[in-house]
Amino acid sequence: MTRKNISYMVRLIVMVMAGWAFLTPAANADVDVFTAKIIRVGIDPRFEGPMVQLEDVGGSPAWTGVRQFYLSSILGNGGLATMLTAFSLGENVFVRIAGTAEAGSLVTIIFVNAPAP
Repeated sequence: MTRKNISYMVRLIVMVMAGWAFLTPAANADVDVFTAKIIRVGIDPRFEGPMVQLEDVGGSPAWTGVRQFYLSSILGNGGLATMLTAFSLGENVFVRIAGTAEAGSLVTIIFVNAPAP
């Protein structure tokens, strides 16, 4: 191979790698909230699935105030039952929220926390 061919080969490799890095989606991290208080539960007819308004009441909250999220359809009736049970008992929950926990995101995991002693 000549120097010119090697130079073209290196450029091609760099362009392919740069294109791959540019087109690959960024890693999608979820937000775990260990102590969330359910403020309101309901159905918003504009969206599919139950709506829940949460307040992060943990030691270092992921957000301040109340945010509205939607229960992911993958949780099904069990997820809805867990959410309604925690709400009716006044217990805090652990939730995993897809993405960056912006309002309107999906709740993908929900657990009822143990009652405070």
